[in-house]
Amino acid sequence: MKRVVMDGGYIKLYRSIDSWEYRQDPNVFSVWIRLLTMANYESKQWNGIIIERGQCVTSVNVLVKECGLTTQNVRTALKKLEKSGNLTRKTTNKYTIVTICKYED
Repeated sequence: MKRVVMDGGYIKLYRSIDSWEYRQDPNVFSVWIRLLTMANYESKQWNGIIIERGQCVTSVNVLVKECGLTTQNVRTALKKLEKSGNLTRKTTNKYTIVTICKYED
């Protein structure tokens, strides 16, 4: 899966993240920050699909490579983030569309 790399830009990260429930879990924290930086800041079309603001297209394999974690670590982190209401996922056999809940916050 080829991923478009965005150079420049920034995300706003509040200090309150230090009190976030998964702050002390390095695997979940790493995956979360990576997803935040991958999320679209504006809607874009990808392979005929509109990827909205606050969404990104990725896969477990991409997150494994980019976060330096095992496949099981990434899957567990994604499950925790989804269960806690931080994100939702729509998965196919080739990619996953991740939606950051409360992206505007």
